[in-house]
Amino acid sequence: MKQDPFRSPDQDQELEAFYMAVRLTRPLLRHITATVDTGARAHGVTVGQRAVLEALYEGGPMSGPQLVAALALKRQFVFRMLGETDSAGLTARQPNPKRARAYIHLLTDEGRMAISAIRDAERATLRDFIFRQNPGEIAIWSKLQASLAAFFASRDQEQHHSKRRP
Repeated sequence: MKQDPFRSPDQDQELEAFYMAVRLTRPLLRHITATVDTGARAHGVTVGQRAVLEALYEGGPMSGPQLVAALALKRQFVFRMLGETDSAGLTARQPNPKRARAYIHLLTDEGRMAISAIRDAERATLRDFIFRQNPGEIAIWSKLQASLAAFFASRDQEQHHSKRRP
């Protein structure tokens, strides 16, 4: 790696350590997704459907565009998941009082029970891990994860915005 004349060797080591930590998120996310998917499927829900259920659980009834924004996923995927959760009786839609040809999506009682059970099972799994960790490190990790997610979301938006310009 080429030395930057304005950076100290310690800064370069910190950058390399951070780069390795970011690289570890890829397999971490794969393993988390696989575990979450297995747990959700135990309740008859896919990981994609689980995301929709949780967004509605945490945010209350939402329009389709609000769900797309909350999940930061592609519109087609979110609407496909809504179709599946509607068909399974986990979500329902009602006319949107603010827009004549739009709908508000909400959890049914069955959907609320499913996502509650899924979240409880996930918390039980995390409990096995968290109590072996230092609370201060967990707080720092959470803050850093949120900051990193916001940083990359901003970069992603900038890149998509710059691609649209003529």
